[in-house]
Amino acid sequence: MNVPWFIFITLLAICVVVGISFLVPQVPNENVVLEGGSTQLVIKSHGYEHDKYPTMFQGGPGAERHATTIWVGWVFAMLSILFFVGCTLLGAERHGKLGPFKVPIMIGTVLYAAIFTAVIVSYYAYMNEDTHSLFLSFPKPTAWMLFGVWPIPVYFVVLYYLFFDRWHFTAEDEQRFEEIVARKQQTTVQDT
Repeated sequence: MNVPWFIFITLLAICVVVGISFLVPQVPNENVVLEGGSTQLVIKSHGYEHDKYPTMFQGGPGAERHATTIWVGWVFAMLSILFFVGCTLLGAERHGKLGPFKVPIMIGTVLYAAIFTAVIVSYYAYMNEDTHSLFLSFPKPTAWMLFGVWPIPVYFVVLYYLFFDRWHFTAEDEQRFEEIVARKQQTTVQDT
């Protein structure tokens, strides 16, 4: 597939998912009877005043708030990962090919998606548990985010670093560049 088209289609899909997120009902909510007798829907998923600390908002039980939106968030995250990788592919292409960069990029993409899926699955389990276990003093979803998701972009940077001289800017490219600069300098000297 053509990389710019891949990026375009991914962006369109992200727009669709964002549109769908506006259609998902917001819970918890409740109907409140106003003084005039009319009712108003109050959405509590945006946070509501804490009983003890009025300057702090609380969100309520995560299972209730996120039951309908967690999977929309997962799809959005997967599309965002594809967009990120698409932009990386755009910079990695050379004469329409990915060359030695292809397999490591695909491995990184699968790894990125799998680890982010682990974040979502662990959060889903976390919000439905009564007691929460910790990993390195963090709740499991936070630990996945810090120790799993966060380092993955570093993987892509290291790939770029390792393949730069062999694929992006080879010794032949450097030689041609120096020849162009020398010609340009020579024509500039002749023009003066």
